[in-house]
Amino acid sequence: MEQITNILIVCALLSITILAIVCVMFMLKAQTALQELMKYVGNLAQTVQKIEADSQPVFTQLETTLQDTSTTMKSLQKQMTTVEGALDSIKQIADRVNDLEAKLQAKIEKPVMQAAGFVSGITNAIETFMSEFKK
Repeated sequence: MEQITNILIVCALLSITILAIVCVMFMLKAQTALQELMKYVGNLAQTVQKIEADSQPVFTQLETTLQDTSTTMKSLQKQMTTVEGALDSIKQIADRVNDLEAKLQAKIEKPVMQAAGFVSGITNAIETFMSEFKK
């Protein structure tokens, strides 16, 4: 019975030894995997830092461009307001010219037509007189 107990103890010690060896091997592989993971994370961090450093001038230039565009748009808006004012002034001038034309036509047309009728009458009278005189 003592032999069976010794055999069982030896088997238990062998099992614990094998389990310890398997655990040590697992830990070594886990350590290697973690080291590779840390290397990849370090590379990823460097890549992110490089992207950040490379994109910073682009974002700065973009911000400057947006500010310039905003300034240009404000200036353009002011100029459009000035153009609208000028167009309104030109329309008012054109309306006044049209009114003046209508007033002049109303004032001048009647006397000119009367003068034309008078000249036409005189011409007809002279023609009639000349045709009678030639007979």
